[in-house]
Amino acid sequence: MYSEPLSRILSASMRRLEGEIAQRTPLMAEPVQRWMHSLAGSTHPENYFKHPVAFPMLLLPWWLEESLSPTHDERLQGDIIYSTLNGYYYIRLIDNVMDGDSSTDLSLLPAAGFFHTEFQSAYYPYFAADHPFWPYFREVWACSAESAMWDAREAVIDESHFVRVAARKVCAGKIPLAAVCYHYGRPDLIEPCAAFVDRLGCWHQMWNDLFDWNKDLTHQNQSFFLAEAERRRRAEESVAAWVVREGFEWGCTTLQRWMSELQQMALTQKSAPLEHYLQQRAAMIADQQTRVKEGFQRLAKLATLLEG
Repeated sequence: MYSEPLSRILSASMRRLEGEIAQRTPLMAEPVQRWMHSLAGSTHPENYFKHPVAFPMLLLPWWLEESLSPTHDERLQGDIIYSTLNGYYYIRLIDNVMDGDSSTDLSLLPAAGFFHTEFQSAYYPYFAADHPFWPYFREVWACSAESAMWDAREAVIDESHFVRVAARKVCAGKIPLAAVCYHYGRPDLIEPCAAFVDRLGCWHQMWNDLFDWNKDLTHQNQSFFLAEAERRRRAEESVAAWVVREGFEWGCTTLQRWMSELQQMALTQKSAPLEHYLQQRAAMIADQQTRVKEGFQRLAKLATLLEG
């Protein structure tokens, strides 16, 4: 999915980030870069963003520009990617602290100031202070901050809460799309793009919840899927038994419903790469569903043999 030009710009943007933090905040540079490398499991943190199941935060603005222009403005894309990298690290750092992630060193928190500044300032050359981009930026950025707080506080997660808050962890991804829209004089596309990000955020978070349910249960992490398990399972039924009986199928059906909506929304954007991406994700889920159901069937046969 990452073409050679996009991969090259991503690598250059990561080197830019590493260079800026080393030059401007040398004391924090080494521990921050160590944290970035730990997230990626590599000394090349840009590879973290290219993982095939990662949220396509860098791909969406690239594909959007392709639908609006015969060529990419590589300077614009470089600044968008640089901004998005900083925005991601800012949000990830805050989320880790909010979630009580013991692997996150609290001494890294001051780096949030650096990430926030770089995330915002990358857009200064493109939009004057009175440009309508900035009210939109503030609105979305505030929504992103608030969703992190409510996600940590909310005790009851139903579908409306999930759609409104938990799945909007990625709502900051609307900002680079708005930048592309304004840059090409197409503010009319901002709302359709934003709606797509919201729905894709729902799909992506639900996919995580579905396939990480056992990990979440073990660590007592709240999720929409586990909340539904509590609402739907029988009185004496365990969560695992509910997952096998109907929960996994329910989760897959929900993902398929949202994917159908995404594919319909993508048609209006006239982006072949985006449509191909969604087809790949739909096929991935279908394959995972088949393999998991086969595993459940084998477990059921084994249980029957043991009981016999």
